[in-house]
Amino acid sequence: MPRDWSSLRAIAALEPAAKLVAGDLLTRLEQRRPEGTDGLVDALAIIAQGTEEDRARLATLSAHRTAELWGNDRDGAWPWLQAWLGTDVAAAWSFVERALVATPNEARTLLVRVLGFWDEDGFDVKAAWGELRRRPSLLAMIIPTVYRHLPPHEDPRHVGVYEVTAEDQAVDIRGRLTRLLEQIAGPEAHAALRVLAVHADLAAVRPFFRDAVRRHGEAAAEAAAWTPAQIVAFADEHECDPRTPDDLFRLACNRLEAIRHDIEERDFGDRGIFPAKTPELMLQRYFAGRLERESRGRYDVTREEEVADHKEPDIRIRHPQVGVVSIEIKPLDSGRYSVAELKDTLETQLAGQYMRAVDSRHGILLLCMIKNRKWEIEKPGGTVDRSVGFSDLLRVLNDAAAELATSRSDIDGLTVIGIDATAWEKTGKARKTAKAKAPAVEPSEAPAKPGRRTKAKTAAPAEGK
Repeated sequence: MPRDWSSLRAIAALEPAAKLVAGDLLTRLEQRRPEGTDGLVDALAIIAQGTEEDRARLATLSAHRTAELWGNDRDGAWPWLQAWLGTDVAAAWSFVERALVATPNEARTLLVRVLGFWDEDGFDVKAAWGELRRRPSLLAMIIPTVYRHLPPHEDPRHVGVYEVTAEDQAVDIRGRLTRLLEQIAGPEAHAALRVLAVHADLAAVRPFFRDAVRRHGEAAAEAAAWTPAQIVAFADEHECDPRTPDDLFRLACNRLEAIRHDIEERDFGDRGIFPAKTPELMLQRYFAGRLERESRGRYDVTREEEVADHKEPDIRIRHPQVGVVSIEIKPLDSGRYSVAELKDTLETQLAGQYMRAVDSRHGILLLCMIKNRKWEIEKPGGTVDRSVGFSDLLRVLNDAAAELATSRSDIDGLTVIGIDATAWEKTGKARKTAKAKAPAVEPSEAPAKPGRRTKAKTAAPAEGK
């Protein structure tokens, strides 16, 4: 086995190079077992990028070496088990199940390390997740085992800044597995969710799986997406009290969408009423008042100032029999809130602290642009785009919200809603006159297009605001 680690890793990172040497490297591993594990993981990652025949041979070799080493050289067996999970998930997981039963005192530690394989960059993780996506019945077998040995009530609890541990990663993978099953379309996935909704090992999270069955069925029954106008019209005529936390979340999103429409598009709306540097407290009062006036008796509204000192979300939408939706509000104008700061607000404050503080599984980050501006965002390759407008900002943040919701089993709904409350642009002669008298607009403050909300699909901690 070559001991030049940097060369192996360089080859593993270059797919064309890996394909050229995968077969030869696999033959060498089949002929003799390497001494130690130096460079073995990188060698296996190279082979995993070979042909389908290479991957099949690697699965067979990995199964043999894992079984051979597990009893007397556990450290030597781990790279082979990782390769096996990447090439034949079903067979490898059956081995893991037997190992967990055989070593009950080590089961949690073993499972944490196994789940860590699906969160590493140095191996063919995408292939393993792709196999799980194609086989809902396999996910239905894996998920109860994971919850049995990694129950939510034993999850690590953190306050403030903390270092992510292997157990934190395993908890994230547990959430991704459950979300992945719900995202798979078709009757097989629906049947698997129904089985999990009554599984004995999942009693602590049974409400989530029952809701997942309902959400999955609703998605399958939806024939075509409604237009925003159809949604508003239906809500006006047929709206009823929320019966589930998801209902309350949708209701809160619909109310904010109606407020957005009123501010942005009505001739006598409230565009331009907020001056530059408007305090967040003023926006809290404004939107809390709008939400309360438009509640129609279907929910209660509480502002953060009334219950705590910046330790809970700015606004809570509450229904006594259903739950709580947390809303955090940020004003956007020149100098206030970069993309990184808004992502931190979404993940660290809203999802990580405020939602937990009020026992909420649904959150909304409400952005109110009160003065036109642009944002900077780093693109793939290290280049920086300094001309990101409001609508693109919302897209970037909603992508982050969707990723966060998918990775966290304690989040059922998370979205970012944007409202353009800037003053209307002047047109015609009036605009030309104003332009001649007005000072030049800095590029960073060039007018942006009005934002639109895009909903994030349904799914820790930090502090500070």
